Formats: sequence, C-alpha cells, structure tokens
Amino acid sequence: MTSTPEDGPEDGAAAFRFQVQSEFHEIPLGIGLDDETFTERMRAYARDYWGDREDWEPLRRMFTAVHAANAQQLAADGVVYQALGIFPIGGTADGTQAPERVSRCTLLISVRELDIPDPALAAAGIVETLARTNDGGEAQLVTLPAGPAVVNVAGSRAVWALPDGEQERFFVRIELWLPFPQENRLLLFCLSTSDAQDLFHYQAVLADIADTVTFAGGEDGSGEGAESSTAIASSTQERTAFA
Repeated sequence: MTSTPEDGPEDGAAAFRFQVQSEFHEIPLGIGLDDETFTERMRAYARDYWGDREDWEPLRRMFTAVHAANAQQLAADGVVYQALGIFPIGGTADGTQAPERVSRCTLLISVRELDIPDPALAAAGIVETLARTNDGGEAQLVTLPAGPAVVNVAGSRAVWALPDGEQERFFVRIELWLPFPQENRLLLFCLSTSDAQDLFHYQAVLADIADTVTFAGGEDGSGEGAESSTAIASSTQERTAFA
C-alpha cells in the first residue's frame, strides 16, 4: 500500500519504492484504512477531480461510490497502487503555447506470487508464457536498475451496442513484469489508455518509472543505480509501498 504518515507496513511486509510523474493522481485503495477514513479520502479525491461546484454533488457521490467499489476489488486482487494520469500533449514546456490536447491513462501496480526465487529465471519464464498466450502482443526481456524484467505491449478492442449503432474503441496496455530479488513474488506495472495514438509517449512514461524502482534491503542490482535514475520529470512523486 502507499505509505502515509498514519499508515505503516504490516509485520513481515517487503517494501519497494518508485517515482511517478506529477501528472499522476493517486486513487485511494483503502488498504489498511477503516471505512470512515477510506470514505473521506475517496470523497476528497472526487472533489479534487470534479471541483467544488454545489450542483455537482450528486455526480461526486456517484463517482465516489463507483471508485470505492472498484478499489475494493482491485485491492482484493493484489493491487497496491492505482493512479489516473492526465498528460498534456503538444505545446511548450514554458507555457507560451498551450497543449494541443489532453491524454489520459490508468496506472495499476500489483504484487503477485511466483514460485521461482531466481529473478533471471522468472523473467525468462514470463517471456515464454506471454509469447504463448498473448493475442497479438509483444514481450521482451529488459534489464533495469532493480534487476531483470519483462515489458509486454498489447492491444484490445471494445464494442458497445448503442441505440444508434455500435461504437468501438481501441485500448493499448503496457505491462512491466519485475520479479522481487530473492523472493517468490513479482511486481506488475500495468499502464493502459484508450488514447492509442499516444503509445510511444506512454512507453517512455513507464520506462522512466521503471528506472526508479528499488527494493528495500535489496542487493545484487535491486537498488544499485537508483540515485542516477530519479530525474524523470520536473516534478515527481516518490512512493513507498508494502507487499
């Protein structure tokens, strides 16, 4: 879970750290929180997202209820971090030219059990498995400061039946599978977007995040090189999570 002043790690939990760009807005998951605290954090997120207009209160309530139910399911599935990314596309860094448009994505980080303690062997096995199960996806081995990993890029198509005909939308998903060092677990970063034209942009976004991952107490490359890979944006958010 995301570490906050009032939240601490569970006994025996293994910590890892990562940085995300300032364009990411964390969505509460409620892990380790009582119902009242979780509800208040979700309400605060809804206010940040929609603003404080009084006539939009019913919309904020619906938004809070939907995201709270979704967060509970994600947490039950092993998700430890969830965020919405809102990235301006085009324009200039100094603001003299406004962005051409805004692109959105979702970032999920989860922890999964994996009965292979050797990271290199685990990564090789993941590539082979994805090669057999991917439907048009592409997986490849990479080496990060935190150790061997796998990048997988895949797409999907969604179709809705509407009164005036079918509507379709394409999604792209970029995954990073990163085994824990000396543990039978792995981190899965999943960045997805319906703005498929921004695939290359989001590949760079996730690559920058991946270079900042470190494991607490890790050796043999699990934390080495982190100091030189933290400058991923003009403003970043550092997170410590416990799995």
